[in-house]
Amino acid sequence: MASTPGRMKQGSGLEAWVLWASGAFAIAILALNIPNLFVEERLGPDDLMRLQQVRDLLAGQDWFDVNQHRLLTPEQGDMHWSRLPDIFLAGFISLMTPIFGAHAAELLAVGIWPLVLFAAAIALMFVISERLGISRIGQICALAFFLGSAASTSYWPGRIDHHGLVVVLILGAFAALVARRNLARSGLALAACSCAALSVAIEALPYVSALLCLIGIHWVVRGSVEAKRMAALGMGLVFFSAMFYVLDAPGVASDRKVCDAYGVSHFAAIAVSGGLFIVIGAFGHRAKTWRVRLWVGVTAAALTLIAFVWLNPNCFSDPYANLPEAVRQSWLQTVREAQSLPQLIQHDFARAVWVYGYLAAGVIAAIWRIRKSRPQRRLPWLSLLMMLMVGSLMTAWQVRGQLFSHVFAVVAASGAVSALHANWKRQGGGKSLFALIIGFVLLSPLTWRFAGDAAFRTGSGHQLSEQFAIRCLDRERYREIARLPALRIHTPIDLGVPILAYTDHAVFAAPYHRNVEGIAQATQVLTGDIDKAHQRLRDMGATHLAFCVGFPETDRFASRWPQSLSAEMNRGNIPAWLVSIDGAIETEGVLNLYAIRPRPETLTE
Repeated sequence: MASTPGRMKQGSGLEAWVLWASGAFAIAILALNIPNLFVEERLGPDDLMRLQQVRDLLAGQDWFDVNQHRLLTPEQGDMHWSRLPDIFLAGFISLMTPIFGAHAAELLAVGIWPLVLFAAAIALMFVISERLGISRIGQICALAFFLGSAASTSYWPGRIDHHGLVVVLILGAFAALVARRNLARSGLALAACSCAALSVAIEALPYVSALLCLIGIHWVVRGSVEAKRMAALGMGLVFFSAMFYVLDAPGVASDRKVCDAYGVSHFAAIAVSGGLFIVIGAFGHRAKTWRVRLWVGVTAAALTLIAFVWLNPNCFSDPYANLPEAVRQSWLQTVREAQSLPQLIQHDFARAVWVYGYLAAGVIAAIWRIRKSRPQRRLPWLSLLMMLMVGSLMTAWQVRGQLFSHVFAVVAASGAVSALHANWKRQGGGKSLFALIIGFVLLSPLTWRFAGDAAFRTGSGHQLSEQFAIRCLDRERYREIARLPALRIHTPIDLGVPILAYTDHAVFAAPYHRNVEGIAQATQVLTGDIDKAHQRLRDMGATHLAFCVGFPETDRFASRWPQSLSAEMNRGNIPAWLVSIDGAIETEGVLNLYAIRPRPETLTE
């Protein structure tokens, strides 16, 4: 039975001061981007939707109602988002509005909240690094690597979607897992962070599952020294799983038999696992050998899985299996963050080198560090390797997994650099110094990014498309449209959220998977026959149509469906049943709004 190792000495107070000063400097550098929000006011679709959700909450929409009621889809604007990320934003905006006004308060909130999460992320990385025995030099490298990794993109000012918060919660849970002392509070912290992460986004499920398996492995290896922590973890899981199920949106409701959000099956599985952890904590000391403990752990895992499957077996099916092919082609396949490893290799090999090359480097670093560690220190590193492997698998499925996997790769890489630095200090000489330099270069994410860009980045056609995308989102144009009385506007999928956020008008589509029928009918308008498009718009109850020549989405539609409404409007052929509200003609990168005539007419040149 392994004993709990003592705390590793980390050097002088000066080293600690340098470490935290480096973190503060990194936060300050990111904070310099906040003024840009006041100049450009440009946010991503999910960030805009999060801000709109907060506005609706402050305007009186029920805490348990997160649906977007101006999203006029057949699904009635169904959304699955948690209210937990809204708490800071809503509170900050409420406090600052009397001082700065509502608009400035919102911009400050969307600038500061990502920095708060960034500070929490690097603080937790430092804590994890210390618990893994990584030196101060290694921890400073971790900060540098983190800033160069794909994971850091969730913490730029303006990024207020839920991803950054979920990563912080998973880091908090992992920090509790690798705590050097097996105290009850680490079990409670692991439970609280895990349940909160699941409530915020179900994308945390693989990582929470891995963490619970790992705490079981810790018990199998260490035995009864884990009893107190296992019991506390179990009580925490029962309590926090129920608390978030009841208090977070949509609350205790009949429609929570879902797979894409924290539903009844997830709640039941976590509660069952919590009860089993309590039993193990109380009676696990009777399992005297690791083999017996392993069988107990496997049985507990099986019972948890049975509870999950029994309540909702559909959650093991492909979540996109029932998508109509038109929606798959027009929307899902174009979502960059939903691309799998084969798709990313095909469409953006340079990015694939950066994302997956760095993950491979992180896995190698973790394995090497495990071999170099003393036997009593290998279990935390094995835990890190498992989390990195889970993250790598999820990233291979959808590249958005990089937000989690790169964080664990950063910790592994900094641990290897720490060991190389210690070896150089111990042995001296040019050979060990050369190994340190080469190791640092190969374990830096920027190396893999530059290598991918230098070797495989070809052409710049996408840059023009991105410029038009930015121009189509020009805030001033939306201010003009916002002055009009309430309208029902048909838009391309990716322009639905800006209309919702910048105006009081209603739209018929937005890029959210619970509104597939809305996406399908909106796509049919833009990709189908012109005369049928008119009838479809009238059937939908649309009063206006928004279109922006050069917008990437409609350009794709025009290329794939050359006789469609998108193709004709891209060529400047505006149907007679569309009337510009201000007499403007189609210009690349300018959002134009058209009133829809009540009866179809012939197409004009």
